Amino acid sequence: MKLFKPMGEKESSNWKKGAIVGFYTYVLISAVNYFYYLATENSLFSPSFVFWSGLLVAFLFELIFNLKYKRQSDIKSK
Repeated sequence: MKLFKPMGEKESSNWKKGAIVGFYTYVLISAVNYFYYLATENSLFSPSFVFWSGLLVAFLFELIFNLKYKRQSDIKSK
């Protein structure tokens, strides 16, 4: 029994792109948080915000890339 359909090659590529953008989001938010901590000795972002923001960005970018790809495929098939 399969819970999810297998990802196609383009969908897998789009997930990798989204994961890279999510990783850079983690890096950027962590750097901002660290430099803010050095200046004020208080954290700007909570750990849960950092965690969820990176995940959310990765999934949103994957969704955007997949929708863009499907729209281009629909236009070419017409």
